[in-house]
Amino acid sequence: MLDLDIKTDVLIVGAGPAGLSLAINLGKKHIPCILVDQKPRSKIGYKPCGDALSPNSTRRLFELCGILQPKGEEISEDLASAHFRPVLGFELEIPFVSQTIDRLEYGQRLLKSLVDFPLIEIKHSHKVVDTIVKKNKVVGCKVRLEDGKKINIYAKIVADCSGVPGIVRRNIPETISSKFPKKLPNTEIIISYREIIETPKLHDYQYQMRIEYHEELPPPGYFWIFSKGETTLNIGVGWLINEKNKHYNAKNVLQQLRNKFFPDAKVVDGAGDLLTGRLPLYSLVADGFIACGDAGALVNPISGEGHGPALLSGFYASEIIEKTVRNQKYDEETLWEYNKKIWNLYGYDAGLGIAVHKLLNAVPFSDFSYLFERGIISQEDVDAIMISYAVKLPIAKKIYQGIRKPRLLIKVAKGILLAEKIKKISNNYPSNPDGFDKWVKKIKKIEKKKL
Repeated sequence: MLDLDIKTDVLIVGAGPAGLSLAINLGKKHIPCILVDQKPRSKIGYKPCGDALSPNSTRRLFELCGILQPKGEEISEDLASAHFRPVLGFELEIPFVSQTIDRLEYGQRLLKSLVDFPLIEIKHSHKVVDTIVKKNKVVGCKVRLEDGKKINIYAKIVADCSGVPGIVRRNIPETISSKFPKKLPNTEIIISYREIIETPKLHDYQYQMRIEYHEELPPPGYFWIFSKGETTLNIGVGWLINEKNKHYNAKNVLQQLRNKFFPDAKVVDGAGDLLTGRLPLYSLVADGFIACGDAGALVNPISGEGHGPALLSGFYASEIIEKTVRNQKYDEETLWEYNKKIWNLYGYDAGLGIAVHKLLNAVPFSDFSYLFERGIISQEDVDAIMISYAVKLPIAKKIYQGIRKPRLLIKVAKGILLAEKIKKISNNYPSNPDGFDKWVKKIKKIEKKKL
């Protein structure tokens, strides 16, 4: 080892919500930990996203480990309603409670709370450049400091909380694990761009979050409008990348929509980002390794919201990491319990998102008006689907309503069935690695189905 090399029990890569939640919970468990992030300390918490965070997630986090929910200036607005408008003239209310928050303020508060835990060391402006592997086990990371010097940080467990790129994951060789992709293909990535804008007068979207579709967007694109105050909005666009839309520029598309709907608005901040548009990683663990938040693909493919799942995944990871440290067993089998927990919690939401994206790719936007006009998709159907219970559609009635477009009806039915099948498979995630290959064949077979 070099003089600059460092050892710890747990190395957390990335001080986003997953990394901060994990660090706080390891601190509570008195487990030595180093948290590294490439941002300067004052920027930790900032992320260009829709800023929506469900209070249900943060309430659950508080119940589990005592991390306080966003408060005061951390909350931009409590949103009273959520709306989905797939075509002009039609609108559905989505049973989804949320807040828009100041990501930087909230992230900085979580960061500052780490001062209460002397075994947690924070290293900002530290960029992870490689994963260290020895004897087919992840044992640490190579890190470049702000002055260009490099050090090695060794750990018994390395937690990848680095977001979509998966900085640790992408450098893990196949010899350690072939159960998750090192790099996600473009077809599983949602490209997005968002702006914070100020309107010259009170805007028309007070206390609302909206997801809309417009002709300027490439299918299956969406335009979001989230209120952050009387004259402040978070607006953005995003779409799951495919062959037909990969050449579109998200910043340019958003500018067109802003000029159309908010021509007099002042742009306060603008930035792009990538989200995952897939099911959670089939496995999020390997010998000496665990993935949380976006690095584990824990983003809802419909709303693009990954903040809540990231915070909660940090807690669930801390539980299993505590067991491994206490038992001094850091192998895949010992960490496997985390996989089962994540898939049981998030498999259905992700499966529903995949089904929606498939439907948007398979059905022209012009057909959506027909779906709602004829009552083939109703408000009641949306409510039932979004709160994750089995939907038993009145088949005879639906067939009669959709008789003029039977192929369209079949696609909708297939989409709902696909989500339900993914939910069932998610709930039957194998209890140990021995059942993994058989399980993956089932989930992949469902994923490949076309509508």
